[in-house]
Amino acid sequence: MFASDPPIVKAFSIGFAYTQVRQPTKKDFDRYGRDDIKRIVSKSRMLEYSVAPLPMNEDAIAVQVTKQLNDTGDVADVCNCSQASCENPESVNCRQAVGEAEQASATQPERSSIDSETKEKTMSEDIRKKMMVDLKPDMTIAELVAAMQMEDEADAVRAEVEEEVEKASTKMEEDKEEDKAAKSAVALVADLVKKQAAEGRRRVAAATPVVTAPSYKGNLKHLKDGDTAYGLGQFMLGAMGNKSAQQWVSDRYGAKAHSEGNNSLGGFLVPDELEQSIIDLRAEYGKFRANTRVLNMSRDTLLINRRAGGLTAYAVGEGASITESDNTFDQVSLVAKKFGALTKYSRELAEDAVVNLGDYIAGEVAYAFANKEDDAGFNGDGTSSFNGIVGLKNSVGSAGIKTQGTGNTFAALTLADLTGTVGLAPEYVFSRSTPKWYMSTQFYHTVVLDLLADAGGNTNLTLAGGVAVPSLFGYEVVLADVLPKATATSTICAYFGALDLGATMGDRRPTEIAVSEDRYFENDQIGVRGTTRFDINCHDVGDSSAAGAVVALQTGS
Repeated sequence: MFASDPPIVKAFSIGFAYTQVRQPTKKDFDRYGRDDIKRIVSKSRMLEYSVAPLPMNEDAIAVQVTKQLNDTGDVADVCNCSQASCENPESVNCRQAVGEAEQASATQPERSSIDSETKEKTMSEDIRKKMMVDLKPDMTIAELVAAMQMEDEADAVRAEVEEEVEKASTKMEEDKEEDKAAKSAVALVADLVKKQAAEGRRRVAAATPVVTAPSYKGNLKHLKDGDTAYGLGQFMLGAMGNKSAQQWVSDRYGAKAHSEGNNSLGGFLVPDELEQSIIDLRAEYGKFRANTRVLNMSRDTLLINRRAGGLTAYAVGEGASITESDNTFDQVSLVAKKFGALTKYSRELAEDAVVNLGDYIAGEVAYAFANKEDDAGFNGDGTSSFNGIVGLKNSVGSAGIKTQGTGNTFAALTLADLTGTVGLAPEYVFSRSTPKWYMSTQFYHTVVLDLLADAGGNTNLTLAGGVAVPSLFGYEVVLADVLPKATATSTICAYFGALDLGATMGDRRPTEIAVSEDRYFENDQIGVRGTTRFDINCHDVGDSSAAGAVVALQTGS
């Protein structure tokens, strides 16, 4: 079979089991000259070896036959040629033929003819392709055929998938290029818009006149700068209907300065820039606003959560149960109340001195509101005179009131009464805030300074120089004119504590101004009405069992 031309059977079947397998490397592809190597069998165990007409491996082709493949030493005795070149190379026992066969087996197998090589290669390629399935030891022929058919179908699917992936990749690249171009165009347009906007703002700024207040002579009584005073003066003239003043205020403070409201119905809202100057004056004139917590109210009623009580720890005996306690909370309520002030000024003032007009109106309105805030915060009794506001006088708990030890007049008060008042304040007043004294100017000078002078340790120099900031026992003294000035029995004459912890004030809206030329027509004067809305709640000032953030000194009965 091997000696026929062409050979009938020239292949071998070699059965072996893998003992060591690895992935191919570049060196393996270069060594064997093939790029379809799936794996490399590094070690194996021989199971069988037989002649087969159809090789599993296309290279397992017989190219030479010898009776003793493993023994080439006896070939020379059989062969008639002992030369390096043999005249009968077809002899199966020729040493030269065996050597050439071994050399050919070490590289690439020889083919007997071109036709046979083509057929063998085609057959081998087809078998190799079909054998790219996972073989199992117990697989039948039918299962093998089915597996190869499935592999063919899988190859077709893989080809379709690869084609779709290639199309998607191409589309993505095209989209990226389009997106890049679109982004570049958008950036170019955005940059152009920015440049045009900047140029537009520059042109508007160049065409807009700078509106400033004119220079003035004299001293301001209330406000600290002439620009604000002039602005308020122009605002007042605008409220009276002066078109030129309305235009000036509109240019300076915004187009809505005299459109937010109606003079005949309620008045005009003072622009924010000018309103702040009035608020500053109210804080300067008003002692309660300057020292308590002030909140802006976005609606008529504002509820503030407050912690009313915490957990309580108890001593627990062995095997005893623990007494339960809870955190308690309540709310502080602020309800906006309306307050108003009315004043008048001469027409000559409006015509001749706009700056002084603004200064005058700001001062009068601010002082009126500040005085009412102090009166409500310290003395409010909940009646209609205070729009229902209850102040410290009627809020401080009895546990926080120090009653005069001896007598019932200012003159009978002693330093012990004052130190005793400080001693009523709880610890958190000192740790969480800066406590202060609150009393009238008359009480401070006629009572407190007299007691300090009589205490000794003073010289004529210290008595003559006085103190820059009124103080008592190292704590600042705030002088409020709404507090008692003259002696009276059973009267709270001074407060001590942290007002910002004991009370809260709410502002509902800015000051509103209305002007009338009719009210004081016979006197040739102009009436000005200012309104505002606020509320005060004294919420943490103690009760009958515990002192709060503010305590008080009271004369005897």
